[in-house]
Amino acid sequence: MKLQLCHVRIDAMCRLYELQKSGPRTAEFQDQIDTALNLALGEKRAAENPTYLCRNLLRDARRTNCRSQQRSRETAAGRPLADARHRRLVGYAPDGSVNAELITYVTPEELAVADELIQNLSSYAAALGTHGPVCLRGILQGETAAATAQRAGVSVATVERARRALRIYAETLATSES
Repeated sequence: MKLQLCHVRIDAMCRLYELQKSGPRTAEFQDQIDTALNLALGEKRAAENPTYLCRNLLRDARRTNCRSQQRSRETAAGRPLADARHRRLVGYAPDGSVNAELITYVTPEELAVADELIQNLSSYAAALGTHGPVCLRGILQGETAAATAQRAGVSVATVERARRALRIYAETLATSES
């Protein structure tokens, strides 16, 4: 009995390899076949007919890949973006699940405004002292105050004061331009 199940599984895997060779060369289809082959290797996969097993493996692979993509989108939606100039467009799919898409275009106007803001903040940071530019770099890189203080060679309180001054200055720049 166990030998027969093994032959059925091998036959189904051969059919999947043939599908991979003859099927479309899209990345989605190739991923689906790879997932189906991985599922076929599972010990709990048993069927008496290789046709049914192959069909079930492809169906399960499709579902597995869809769940994986959905989980990746949901995880990405919860993370902050590395570049503040990019945005997420969050909506709801017909089944009610959250769908977050990344908008990666940046207009020349946005680049000019961002560059001007960074230049203004850089000149203000330089006016704070030698630790000012290091504090600004630490804010932009998401560093902790302690790590920035160690890199700048000043106390954590000095870094926090510089960060507070930079945030206040950035707020005045943002409110005066709008």
